[in-house]
Amino acid sequence: MTTPTEQPIFLQQIKANLEQCCKNLYTELYKLLKLNGMTKYFTQSAANLAYFGILLFFAAITLLGFLDIVITPASMLMNVISDYMLIVSAVAFLILYGLFRWRTPKQLQFVGPILTSLGITAFIILQLVVWGVLPAPEAARFSNPFTLALASVMLLTFFLALTIRHNYPYLKIDASWATLRLLSFIILLGVLVWYAMSARIVYLETKNALTKIQLIGNMIDSRFIDQIKALERIKQRVERADTYATDELLATDMPAYITDYEIIEGMLILDEQQRPIVTSAFAEPFWQLHMRTSEGIKNWLAQPSETTRIAANGSSLNTQTPIVMMAVPLKSKTDAKQLVALLNLNGLVAAEYLDYLSAIKTFMAFNPEVLVAMQGSTDGTYTLHRLQQTYPHSVNDKVTLITGIEHDFYSVLIDYTPLHEATRLQQMLLWLTGAFAFIYILAADTTKRLRAESKKLASMARYDELTGYLRRDAFNQDTQSMMIDCEGCRRAVLFVNLDKFNSINDGLGHRMGDHVLKLTAQRIRSAAQGADVFARFSNDEFIVYYRDTTAHQLKKDAAAVIKAVAEVFAVEDLSVHLTASIGIAVATQAQIDTEQLVQFADIAMDKAKAAGGNQYAIYQSDMQDSHEQLVAIRTQLQVAMNQDQLEAYYQPIFSAETGRIVSVESLVRWRKDGSFISPALFIPIAEQTGQVIQLGEQMLQKVIRDLSENAELQKLTVAVNVSPHQLARANFVNDLVSQIKRHKLSPQQLTIELTEAVMSEAGQTEERLRQLREHGLHVAIDDFGTGFSSLAYLTRQPADIIKIDRAFTLGVEAEGKQRNLLSKMIEMCQQLDKVVVVEGVETAEQVELFKALGVDRLQGFYFAKPMPLSQLIELLRSNVTTPDEDQ
Repeated sequence: MTTPTEQPIFLQQIKANLEQCCKNLYTELYKLLKLNGMTKYFTQSAANLAYFGILLFFAAITLLGFLDIVITPASMLMNVISDYMLIVSAVAFLILYGLFRWRTPKQLQFVGPILTSLGITAFIILQLVVWGVLPAPEAARFSNPFTLALASVMLLTFFLALTIRHNYPYLKIDASWATLRLLSFIILLGVLVWYAMSARIVYLETKNALTKIQLIGNMIDSRFIDQIKALERIKQRVERADTYATDELLATDMPAYITDYEIIEGMLILDEQQRPIVTSAFAEPFWQLHMRTSEGIKNWLAQPSETTRIAANGSSLNTQTPIVMMAVPLKSKTDAKQLVALLNLNGLVAAEYLDYLSAIKTFMAFNPEVLVAMQGSTDGTYTLHRLQQTYPHSVNDKVTLITGIEHDFYSVLIDYTPLHEATRLQQMLLWLTGAFAFIYILAADTTKRLRAESKKLASMARYDELTGYLRRDAFNQDTQSMMIDCEGCRRAVLFVNLDKFNSINDGLGHRMGDHVLKLTAQRIRSAAQGADVFARFSNDEFIVYYRDTTAHQLKKDAAAVIKAVAEVFAVEDLSVHLTASIGIAVATQAQIDTEQLVQFADIAMDKAKAAGGNQYAIYQSDMQDSHEQLVAIRTQLQVAMNQDQLEAYYQPIFSAETGRIVSVESLVRWRKDGSFISPALFIPIAEQTGQVIQLGEQMLQKVIRDLSENAELQKLTVAVNVSPHQLARANFVNDLVSQIKRHKLSPQQLTIELTEAVMSEAGQTEERLRQLREHGLHVAIDDFGTGFSSLAYLTRQPADIIKIDRAFTLGVEAEGKQRNLLSKMIEMCQQLDKVVVVEGVETAEQVELFKALGVDRLQGFYFAKPMPLSQLIELLRSNVTTPDEDQ
């Protein structure tokens, strides 16, 4: 054991700085508890692990404490884990285990922070005592130092568990067995190493105590032997002397003997009646006080003996000078019969040789009521009960002295400084164990969360989060692997596309749209009973894959899917109607991979959609040619738009009354390799692919530019066809008005034409058209009569021009329903103050008829075909125009 002067330098530095550190620790812990800051650092799973670790710590202390009490021999100075610490740890374990699944009531939630604050305060005080910053209370001065160090660790750990329990009401063990085993190993190993090292210290200290007993016994025997030899020399001289020389000899040897041996306090020469003949200065009063009246001593002196006898003087043991008597029989020619030497009991032990065992004091028991300190000191005597009460940690050993008498010796621990120094170091093992366990918990929790995130990311990469269907890449991988050992299998794909699903997103919002998609995916899965794999191909497109199926099963499932999708969706008190178009593709050849099969099904789906939707189509080889043509036109159209190859053609519109040009309609033309590609071919493709927005913007810019650069054109109104996709853009109106202002044009010079089907949709479309009218632009309903014409619709729409579709001009020359219908339509428009334009005029008879019916304007091949701007300018110069004032 080291002494206080032998402390390592780093321990002294730790002790010097510990008080300030503890103050800072208390402040930070208080803030942490006050703000419930633990949740910033701990996840629920980390809290679960930490609570489990604390439970395990108390369980380990309880088990070790029980084994310590049962197994540790009674001869040991102390137990590493005392009996009451065993009880405390067991109670703490039971409390925490009981709280494991018990949630703190709201009314008691304030108790957690209060108890934790008190626990932290008590912990800091205990730590200051352990490290010697604060003096130990008198009651704890001789307490078990291991208990004191362990108590502070247990206290902090217990209240840490309460804090975890308070901040995380729902605790459960959700870690893997590997994690729990490793955490258990860390905690148990740390506690076992702490216990083993602490037990080693107790063992060494016990060994020192027993060693001191043996050393003192040997010293006593050695002193007795030395004194016996000296007294034997006196005896031999006395016995050889004659009668007259005996008294002189004794008078000379006694003082010399007392002087030579400090242990000798005095000597007596007794006669046959045990009366003193010769005495020393100390011996005379000692005889009178402690020997003369003691019957026991008289009887002891009267016993015949041929050898030296040794006995303690019982009545002197409680004095400052306890005496051991040595009686030597004499065979002299005088009356002297016994020589009695009085030895100071305190001088039997050479204390200077036992300084290294100064933390231990040893007592020799003469009887249970008389225990004398054998330290060369004058501590007086103790009873056995008083000794055990005063010094709680002691060891007992029996030693048979040279006298032949077996004595009980008790070594007690009086200086705990070396043990306190050792326990501080051992306590660091527990702190390191806790720190390492904490680091492991955080690492295990982080690893768990990273694995969960990785698994989630992998799942997100593989599965669509909204529908639970496979994503496209995962679908390709899975279906390709299914082709193995499937030679001759009838593989098939249903390519499901929701008709006009964008209208749901636009009208109800994306949240509602996502909900509809989720329900749709569930319906498709339920309807396609024979399918093997489901995937989401794009926003509103799904793939149903069959590893091996029949034509009957495919048609049955396709019909079931169409029927399931067509059922009304009840979404937040709204009824949503939806239809689906399905393309079916089948392959038996291994050369056709999944991607090709999906492509074929996609082509078939386009066919079903082009046929009106809400039906399925089976892929045929000739569809590939049509699809390839579509792809080619789409690609070439994009190149043409990027290279500004599209042209604006203009078709004049004539006044029925004057026969003069009052307006023109702009039409897009695409010349490729010297010949024109029909708008009826590429415009539907542009609408399907979304290219119609870019196409419409380019044409609008060309028309505005032509209008601003030609004075002749500025005398007319120019009509521009706008697609519904183009009009739906949020900045359409503002951009158009900005272009008109930038080119210094009048808004009245421009007419925006939209089909009747688009204009019949209320809501956003109607609002955009009203904004155009407010800025002064004209709005025309194109292809009137082919949509949903009604008086209410015409009254509501902010359109000032109605263009009757050419379908009503065919055969109008003959009397009949066709002419009557056209007449009623024109009359209805006139009553609503709409300018009426008839398209598709091709004969003089039609001109006369429409004039008679009161039509305002005429347009058709009878007057002029669409022409480039240069031809239009020439035509305008030859036909002086005066636009109507109301245009």
